[in-house]
Formats: sequence, structure tokens, C-alpha cells
Amino acid sequence: MIPEVYSYINENRDSIMRKVKKDESIEKKAKERWIEYRPEGAGGKLVGIDSSWNSTRHHGFFFYVVDAVAVDSSGNYAVPPKFTADIGAPITEEDGVIAYNAQRYLESVGMGFEYELAMEAIGKGYTALIDNSALALIYDRVNRKDVTFIEYAKGLIKSNAVIFIAKTSESNSDLKGEVGDMYYYAKYTSAPGISRIVYDPHGVSVFYARLSEWAPVIKVEVPGQINESEALDVIRKLYSVSVNGYPYPLLLAHQRCKVDVKDMETAEALLGLGAEPGAREVLWE
Repeated sequence: MIPEVYSYINENRDSIMRKVKKDESIEKKAKERWIEYRPEGAGGKLVGIDSSWNSTRHHGFFFYVVDAVAVDSSGNYAVPPKFTADIGAPITEEDGVIAYNAQRYLESVGMGFEYELAMEAIGKGYTALIDNSALALIYDRVNRKDVTFIEYAKGLIKSNAVIFIAKTSESNSDLKGEVGDMYYYAKYTSAPGISRIVYDPHGVSVFYARLSEWAPVIKVEVPGQINESEALDVIRKLYSVSVNGYPYPLLLAHQRCKVDVKDMETAEALLGLGAEPGAREVLWE
């Protein structure tokens, strides 16, 4: 990073940090909207679904890997995993315009795998926990996200056996603060419970939750319009499979499917791609 950036940060520290300083009006609103509730396990068949992807860029092509899993709280596959590994030029189409965008292409493949796994798991009587936000996928169309994302998200919210869990969220539609609602609920509350439910016109009930004392706040989206009693029932189900305030099947799914740099190096070695020139060699990196 160039030295000028450090100088700018130092000179503008107060104006940058102003957005995350204590806000008494937001604090009051967050506490008023927080419903304290200490859940007890309700049981049920829950499965965590997550996907991962990675790629390496060579002169003229990408090598990429995408995988996705559906894992129960015992660490077993509820249904067989989905995966692909290939060489190519990842192509997406946005409003009829062809784009070469590896990240968007791989995200789309991963989301497709998650959709397929969720439908299969639901067919076996599971409730699918998906590490994502359906509304973020739908509203991200404004940012020209591939339409495939919206199709999968809308398909999933037609089922009442899906719960979307987001570890991070920048949405401020609830408290209308400078930064995301999740930041304020985490900062100004500590007890387990939920925020008041907001129904989004796309067909999803949204609330924030903390499953145990001082645990991280998560964002929960449930298809359909639910009431407070039904939301607390969702929390009991999540609590029954949670560890340190987070649904254990989702943690297992993330760990199981993660494709990291070492994994890519091993995969490339199996194919003998190590001798192929990389895209950054021109920069002597």
C-alpha cells in the first residue's frame, strides 16, 4: 500500500471512526427491539449446507474447484456432496452481455450445488440450514449479480424447511443506523434472544438472534411470514445443535468443504499444472 494512504487514515481517523462510535438513540432502539429468551433444545433433523470454491489463473485459462456439502450434527453427509474441478474460462451472462468473471461464475456454481443439496435433504425430512442470506442474493441484483443467484434464492424461499443463517450482514434496514443492524445488536445487547421480526415483501421473515450469553449475533431468515412464537421455535431448533452460540452443522459443513490454497496446490500437482506459467509472473511474483 502506498504511504499516502496511511497519512490519509491518520488525518481522517475521527471522521472514519465516527460511524461506529456510541449512538444513544440507536442503543435505545436496539434494546427496545431485543426480546430476551433463553432457549432450550427442541430437537429435529437439521443439516448444514455450505459451498466453497477456489481458482488459479494461468495464461489463457483458469483451473478451478467448487464443492458443496450437506452435513448433520454428527458430521455425516445427509446426502452425497456435489463438486467439480475443471480448466476453462469462466463465463457469466448479465442482461445478455457476456462477462469473464471467475469469482461470479464460481459463486454461481456453488450456489447451484447448495440449492440441489437443500432440495435433496428436504426430501429426506431434514430442515436445511444454509450459510447465506436469501435477501442479500435477491437484492444484490441491483449490483448486477448474476440472475442465477436470484433464481436459486427464490426457489429456496418457497420451502418452509429452509433456514438461512448469516454470520455477517451490513443491512441497516431495521435500526437505520450508519452501519449494519448486526453491529448494533451485538454492541448494545448481551443476553440470548431475538430482535423483533421484520417481514420482507419478497416472502421472508427476518430477525437477528443470539443463541447463548455473549455469543455472536447471527441474522436469521425464514421463508414465509412467521410470528414471535414461531421465531422462538426456530431458535430452539438452532440451539439444540449449537456450539458456542453457532449451529454446529454449519460449522462442520464449512470446515468440510473449504477449498484453500494448499488444496489447490495439491490438485494442480495431481494434474501436473505446476509447469504452466502463472498470470502474475509478469509482475515477478
